[in-house]
Amino acid sequence: MEAFAIERHGDLRTIERAARKAAEFVRYATGLQRQQADLSEIVVGIKCSESDPTSGLAANPVLGRAVEHLLAAGATVMFGETSELTGAEHVVAARFKSREQQEKFWRCYNEYVGFIAGEKAHLLGSQPTQGNIRGGLSTIEEKAFGNIQKIGQALIEGVLEPAEAPPAKGLWFMNTSSAAAEVLTLFSAAGAVLQIVTTGQGNVAGNPVTPVIKMCANPRTVAAMSEHIDVDVSALLRQQMTREQAADLLLDALAATLNGRLTGAEILGHREFVPTRLHRSA
Repeated sequence: MEAFAIERHGDLRTIERAARKAAEFVRYATGLQRQQADLSEIVVGIKCSESDPTSGLAANPVLGRAVEHLLAAGATVMFGETSELTGAEHVVAARFKSREQQEKFWRCYNEYVGFIAGEKAHLLGSQPTQGNIRGGLSTIEEKAFGNIQKIGQALIEGVLEPAEAPPAKGLWFMNTSSAAAEVLTLFSAAGAVLQIVTTGQGNVAGNPVTPVIKMCANPRTVAAMSEHIDVDVSALLRQQMTREQAADLLLDALAATLNGRLTGAEILGHREFVPTRLHRSA
């Protein structure tokens, strides 16, 4: 990673310096050789987006089971979306392994929600979003309990600041907004090598640094947006697949992606990138 300041250089020289460094990075990256790695070495970011009832009923529980398997293998997993935990924040707080990190979570959560209230903003319409409401979610509490299914029964190591790299293996909560492209950018900056997004109504966000796997359980979305969906678990809702089978399907897709197979977002050229903002979003 390299940082550039405009002071004492100006815009044009700063752009030139950054471009030269980017070319240097590309030259270095293209010289790297693929090497075998264990699952314990990977860092994964997880996110749900454009959620609907199929997210909480199927896609997120499947991801939660896969997360349990990844953690058992020694991997590192990050999740976030602070404001989207509203209504289920006490459940998340109870999952922290230490009282110190639990208290840190409460400080982050209360400050974030307090900021939103201080702006005289009401979450309804923003959380749940209009897409969530159209899909069948009625309240932020309903959305939140579906949201937290994606961490399974795992315990949480601690709290990360935005873009902070996890200091140890395990499951980590990052204090973030709920905006998909912003969260994916923050996870990438924190060291994620792959990201998994569950979606009900359909989300197309990718990332220029890490592959983004899309999983969906909504048969209508899978049919209409098949080019975006990497893992179809809609059979789970038809009772034609077990949760364990669906989790294995996701883990197979994860392994194939780590071995070089392109995701739908990569094939379609989705390289959304949202740098850290000067203002917060809910």
